Amino acid sequence: MKSVIIYYFSGTGNTELVANMVKEGFTNYKYKVSVVKIEDVLKKNLEIDVEKYDLVGIGCQVIGFGIPNIVYKFINSMPKVLHKKMFIFRTAGGVAPINYNSSRPIIIKLSKKGYEVFYERMFSISSNWIDKFDEIIIKKLYEATTKKVAIMCKEVINGESRILKTGIGLKVIMIGVMSITRWIFPLIGKDLSANESCTHCGLCIRNCPTRNIYESNGKIKFNFSCCSCMRCVYSCPKTAINYRVFTFFRISDGYNIKKIIGQPLDDSQINSKKVPKFYYNYISNDTM
Repeated sequence: MKSVIIYYFSGTGNTELVANMVKEGFTNYKYKVSVVKIEDVLKKNLEIDVEKYDLVGIGCQVIGFGIPNIVYKFINSMPKVLHKKMFIFRTAGGVAPINYNSSRPIIIKLSKKGYEVFYERMFSISSNWIDKFDEIIIKKLYEATTKKVAIMCKEVINGESRILKTGIGLKVIMIGVMSITRWIFPLIGKDLSANESCTHCGLCIRNCPTRNIYESNGKIKFNFSCCSCMRCVYSCPKTAINYRVFTFFRISDGYNIKKIIGQPLDDSQINSKKVPKFYYNYISNDTM
């Protein structure tokens, strides 16, 4: 029986959903599949043993057009190997060329360590910040993503090559943007604060993937290692955590992807004026 290990990072659930879809996809082809959270590897100092697997996958979201800093940290801790086959999947608010170069820095890092990234794919379910899609749109994107993940698993098993590319101009611009946002988002995370509704339950501290949140003198504090995953903002039972300046980042009515996709919705609820530009192409084009 062939085997695959999937390391993933998910802030508010989109990438976790896709990681579980990938697990199911490989399992359908009789692969033995292990799925591991990147934050668990780093927090618990788990051994990164990739040699015993036929394939290695990494999944994470697109943040600031690039890679969450926690994923950089994970990749830096990965062992050197010799010609290990690897695939990458990403989740984003929209599947568009502006995000196609987002994996380029880690592909380069991985290649220097002996990993051969031969397949890359990007999926969209929703945006969990600034502008939330209508719930029917989210559900339709989820359904399309389920189909696309199954296609990805088949193509990866068949050894098909797929690397997202853009023109040199956009590539240069986005590399520059990524180099800036990588350092800006931890600073933006410092803008977070807990208001008087906070009950000091400690959930945000325990769940923070980068250990960025702590309590001091009876107050919840935020450090400089935030990766802007928004988990603390949306999981707080009292909705006590928000930005002081960047208040527009947070979706006012919260974000719970599992609750959204579990609701019965129909196509008649689609408001054509609120459909994201990539939507129709994404749900109809399996190669996207």
